[in-house]
Amino acid sequence: MKIIQTNSSQYRNGIIDLYVEAFSTGQSEQYIDLDELSEYIDLILNEGYTILAIEDKELTGAVLICPLRYDKYLPAQISESFELKKCLYIAEMMVSEKVRGRGIGKQLLKVFFDSADKSRYSDAFIRVWDANIPAVSLYKKTGFKAIANILQTKIKADKSGTFLMNKIYLHHILD
Repeated sequence: MKIIQTNSSQYRNGIIDLYVEAFSTGQSEQYIDLDELSEYIDLILNEGYTILAIEDKELTGAVLICPLRYDKYLPAQISESFELKKCLYIAEMMVSEKVRGRGIGKQLLKVFFDSADKSRYSDAFIRVWDANIPAVSLYKKTGFKAIANILQTKIKADKSGTFLMNKIYLHHILD
């Protein structure tokens, strides 16, 4: 497996496919508007960067990083307590279902912590659904600490209505 850091649009379609796989099936199954998703991925690629796990020429994992100010759901509790220009946001972390449990997420986070520009950024944040126990556990094991919560409304995959997800914001000092 190869892990690379890039903001190249070369992997854009693979990132979109991985996102759809991660969030439109399984426990977190929800409707995904592909036009909105494309704009979101373009924002990340233009304003931030990605760390990608590639195995046999296939994208198997991704961390999407941008400045925290781009999180449109950011609670006031965080925006009022931190200097946003010094904060990175792990906007998404995704690992393909077929390779989960092999430590890819842990490796991606290690590369993130090792490569984050600590002369520019002092803090990192990530937001995760509280029901995603493996992810919450991984983030806490790597030093993230819960700092805030939000309720996020999602559209059901079949568009028959909405449901709420309790999302936890976790914080990590970059040192």
